[in-house]
Amino acid sequence: MTLRRTLDLHGLTVQLDSLTNFDELFEQLLAKGEESEEVRDERIPYWADLWPSAVALGRYLINSELVKPETSVIEIGCGLGLPGIVAGMLGARNVHFTDYLEDALSYAKQNWELNCTHPARFSLLDWRQPDAALAADLVLASDVAYETRFFPELPHAFRTLCKPGGRILFSEPGREVAQVFLDTLPELGFEVKKTVVEGQLNGLGYKVGVYDLLFTLHY
Repeated sequence: MTLRRTLDLHGLTVQLDSLTNFDELFEQLLAKGEESEEVRDERIPYWADLWPSAVALGRYLINSELVKPETSVIEIGCGLGLPGIVAGMLGARNVHFTDYLEDALSYAKQNWELNCTHPARFSLLDWRQPDAALAADLVLASDVAYETRFFPELPHAFRTLCKPGGRILFSEPGREVAQVFLDTLPELGFEVKKTVVEGQLNGLGYKVGVYDLLFTLHY
């Protein structure tokens, strides 16, 4: 079942469709069996819901003044696409949504069309195997550091998908499992500026860290 929300993000009104049947989607995944690549890779359909990290990243982006019409933007693990949509509404003319699940891209496209009239790009991409040809001025990533198996690949994805002199905005809701990864970012060549964004979603308060990353070393 689809739920349409109207979000007020610092005066920017965004419409967003999400799904309410997460349990059903999860059961459909498990029904594919242990030999399925999707099951072995644990492709749990987290994309189907709107998470505080996406809202916080969108709110931060509005206040950042990082988005100009000429700014190229790529969102990795886009899910429903909220941060990329905010970038488009702020004037970015080159926004690229990527995810490794077709269903997520389909909803991101649907949500983009609810809010923006100019075209955007939508591509299947597993950021564990990033394509340098897709590099952009601004990389957006909300809540992608939720499992330790992702930690070795994320810095490489950030470096590969961000153009020289560009920025990465990465949001994380304070999971204990992610702290080791966050602590290693400076030694991996990133200058890190953290801002805590607080708010409410679905009647519950949230506190999300938004990390503004710059390269200090180049590999």
